Amino acid sequence: MALEITLKIQDTEKTFLSTEDGYFCLNEVWEDFDMKASQHPSEWLDEVGDSLIELGEVFDLSENNGGIWATQSTLIMYASWADVEFFMTVLEAFTALTRSKSQEDNSTQS
Repeated sequence: MALEITLKIQDTEKTFLSTEDGYFCLNEVWEDFDMKASQHPSEWLDEVGDSLIELGEVFDLSENNGGIWATQSTLIMYASWADVEFFMTVLEAFTALTRSKSQEDNSTQS
């Protein structure tokens, strides 16, 4: 199931849609928020190593200009590495998404 999150940092607000499997394009997030070159997803992936790829949490399709795709939890990890304000924004967006989904589930059970 695809997920949609809206992130707002300072005056920039962007909405991101995941794949049906729940993967977000980190390159798209990086570009849309005009982050520093040193915060590029490939720089982060170089630091964390191949373990996330081996676990299936990240798909690196950058050799084919496809970007780096990551699960929700891995997007949060990337955000915490890139910038504190960015991390807090991503965390709040996913918390709100989880809260909204929980409320929907509770209303259908009643």
